[in-house]
Amino acid sequence: MAVNKTKILVIDDEKDLCFLFKKILTPEGYTVFTALNGYDGIKINQKSDPDIILLDLKMPGINGIETLRRIRKKDPDVIVIIITGYGDAETIRDAAELNVYEYMAKPFNNETVMKILKEAVASKDKDD
Repeated sequence: MAVNKTKILVIDDEKDLCFLFKKILTPEGYTVFTALNGYDGIKINQKSDPDIILLDLKMPGINGIETLRRIRKKDPDVIVIIITGYGDAETIRDAAELNVYEYMAKPFNNETVMKILKEAVASKDKDD
């Protein structure tokens, strides 16, 4: 099996979901960082320089859109995949303006997550 050096940051206030992502992605060779709120996500993003961010929109403190705005100031090219159970038209528009790669609605299945991540990694490899 080829070594996968892709780093993924999961920013979601649901601890179980962060654990799930770590559990399904680590055996695939991904390095997974997790943050339970936007502020921690911004800090971890600065330290870990992930290739892909999985970002929830509805979180206490600062929401996903504001978190993404702050991350984009430092890292305009990081691939961001929105994961949310709350998708209204305005939020989708805001996310699109911030260059989001994909938009996944909760609940989702693991196969869908893996497919989207593999496509995102492939698109990143093409850009490098």
